[in-house]
Amino acid sequence: MIVATAGHIDHGKTTLVRALTGVDTDRLPEEKQRGISIDLGFAYWKTRGDGLTVGFVDVPGHADFVRTTVAGVSGVDIAMLVVDANEGWMPQTEEHLGVLEVLGVSHGVVALTKCDKVDNSEVAARTAEIAQRLSRSPVRWHGTIPTSTVTGEGI
Repeated sequence: MIVATAGHIDHGKTTLVRALTGVDTDRLPEEKQRGISIDLGFAYWKTRGDGLTVGFVDVPGHADFVRTTVAGVSGVDIAMLVVDANEGWMPQTEEHLGVLEVLGVSHGVVALTKCDKVDNSEVAARTAEIAQRLSRSPVRWHGTIPTSTVTGEGI
């Protein structure tokens, strides 16, 4: 199974993939220097029990790299739309959702990141906002998972 990240810059896509797999997908010196993903990153995780291998394609969130994002989400099994609990839905969130829809990605899950920075009422409000926005999407969304790479919640 191949999972592609999607979402606005600095919402925690790369950090979440690192927490799930132990792999830092930002490997280029320029990515390290700038603190943003520029190219596609790849990581793998073997599930417990059945030993299924899940591959992750980590895409850039910056608008300047949308062509790279399109290449990364083409032909994936599921999208992991990443939304920062503090900032909420942003321009590249919308842009990445459009890319997923146009390319025919059929399934997705939302990772609500950085939940350690907001209270439970804000998490609930963001979750409701996201559900409302995604209710119009042709992608079959399988819920929103509150996460924190700081506390380990949802990982």
